[in-house]
Amino acid sequence: MATEIRTCTSCGGARGTEKEQHKVGLDADGNQVHRVERFWSPCSACGGAGTVVAG
Repeated sequence: MATEIRTCTSCGGARGTEKEQHKVGLDADGNQVHRVERFWSPCSACGGAGTVVAG
């Protein structure tokens, strides 16, 4: 069977995904506030390549 390079099905070839991390912080008055941090992370299935080797 020959090896074949295919688009990663986990990220759809985008090489990564946007992630969200939810945190609770304090405002200037000491009240709890919900914060959302968004960041880009390489795909764990293809290592950020966007493709995988099949076969």
